[in-house]
Amino acid sequence: MSKLVFRNYDLKAIKNLLKEIGKERYEGALKDAGIIQKPLSMKGFYIEYECNTGNISLYHRYPSGISIFIIDSLGYWAIPHHGWEMLRVK
Repeated sequence: MSKLVFRNYDLKAIKNLLKEIGKERYEGALKDAGIIQKPLSMKGFYIEYECNTGNISLYHRYPSGISIFIIDSLGYWAIPHHGWEMLRVK
């Protein structure tokens, strides 16, 4: 069964969110997730809101098609208000 999510691909908003998160917290989240190779560009980042849980999370999709959870973003001020796309994902 699919679930309803909203995604935001606005790179300017994602850059602002990453600035608010900070380098230490970002690198710690990558380490906690077991990510060895850091994302090399901003191209694959997106923010996702899950309707069922109410979680707002930062993800990165690698060119190979693998999407990896990076950090929960709920509670940060830099979450964008515009540019959300509704999707159904499995």
